[in-house]
Amino acid sequence: MKLFARILSLTVAALMLLLASGCGSDAQASAPSAEPTSAPEESVTSVPAGDRSAVAIKLGDIEITAGELEDNYNSYMQMLSYYGMTAPTDEASISEYVQMIAEDLISQQLPLWKAQQLGMELTEDEKKKIDEQAHAEADAEYNDLILSYASYFTDAGTVEDVSALTEEQLAATIEALNADIREYYGNETADIDVYISDRYDTYTKELTVNTFADRLRAENVDSISVDGDAVEAWYTDAFAKQKELFDSDPTMYRSQRDSLAEDSSSEPLLYVPEGLALIKLITLTPEGEIPETFSKNQQDLLALEAEYGKIALAGGDEARLQEIEKEYSVLKAETELAEAEFFSTEKLAAESAYERLKNGEEFDAVATDATGTAPIVHLIWYAGDDYNFADTVRGAVSSMEEGTYSDVLFDGNSYYIVYLVGHLTAGAVDRASIAESISSAAAVETRDAAWEELTKTWEQEALAAAEFFPDTYAWIGR
Repeated sequence: MKLFARILSLTVAALMLLLASGCGSDAQASAPSAEPTSAPEESVTSVPAGDRSAVAIKLGDIEITAGELEDNYNSYMQMLSYYGMTAPTDEASISEYVQMIAEDLISQQLPLWKAQQLGMELTEDEKKKIDEQAHAEADAEYNDLILSYASYFTDAGTVEDVSALTEEQLAATIEALNADIREYYGNETADIDVYISDRYDTYTKELTVNTFADRLRAENVDSISVDGDAVEAWYTDAFAKQKELFDSDPTMYRSQRDSLAEDSSSEPLLYVPEGLALIKLITLTPEGEIPETFSKNQQDLLALEAEYGKIALAGGDEARLQEIEKEYSVLKAETELAEAEFFSTEKLAAESAYERLKNGEEFDAVATDATGTAPIVHLIWYAGDDYNFADTVRGAVSSMEEGTYSDVLFDGNSYYIVYLVGHLTAGAVDRASIAESISSAAAVETRDAAWEELTKTWEQEALAAAEFFPDTYAWIGR
């Protein structure tokens, strides 16, 4: 399997954001719905591949090369392919995509351009930090590429450290990698060292831009404060949105809770939907595939139960009810035998853990001994279809009391013992307990909006000031 696509897709994560800028989502990729702000001269229909190092765009002292433009264009086309769309083939669409990506590259340089206009310079400490982080990022990328290629082009298999490769394996890996890099650059002298050097330069540029962005934001919007009315307006709006979202899908409450824990969100939880609880679990699952006959028997037992209930409720066919009882008894015995054979170790471990709990031992200690890992607290939506937990577990939680544990449960795949930490109280969260978080979130949103508005203004200024050199990149996409 060839991994050349890995190189081309290195910037695809950033380009994912462009989906929101108006690109067509039909099966055949169409041109962006928003016209380019500053279109270059019309390019010719057929041009040879150009010089990747040639300057494609100038923004003050900032230069964007044709190679950078090509890399981003190719990555964007890869993303379209991933979503089932095809790259444009007509001149008008290609030109508009290229221009859209050119404008996005200009937008990415806004902080650096504005910093230059304002005479900002990096401090020595900032330069040192950027250099260290850029080297670390480039080194990590080198290791990732070497390990990925080694797993495909040598007999090394899956390894986690380059030092684990033999000299022969490393040489074969480098040879395969360099072949792709030469194709990537269109240059027979290019190799992994050239590529990683370029990646270091790219990381340095990105980190420099981010550093200036942080300073510009701090100087322009981070001092903006919000008054009581603004906080109240934010709370009213955020509460209504959370209530609508969480009531429609209570598992989204867990997603927001996880985001807060990971510091990827600053919005506090304002509302709790019905049917949520905190639990700990002992989960015991055998290794290997569950025997097919066991799974089939379970399905057949459920089908017989359903048939029996239907006939019994209708008051019909007594003979068939007796047949079902016999079939069910035989099948149940076979299933229990299969269960005893395949799940014997887990069943014994679950029963032993249960006995220890009955004897008064602490749940955490028993769970750690039974599973080898200390239990964690899970948030479960027991009142509905929570995809993270088995029906058996959800059903048990719904009837449990805080501080109690369940019987040994079995769902055909695993044995469980559930400990209920507590039910969450549904409704609005007490505002006094999160007042500071509410004010902070309102301030963040206000400052984010101000920063977005400011960068939009700068973007228009930058697009007007940018110089395009279409002849140097007319070959891209053709």
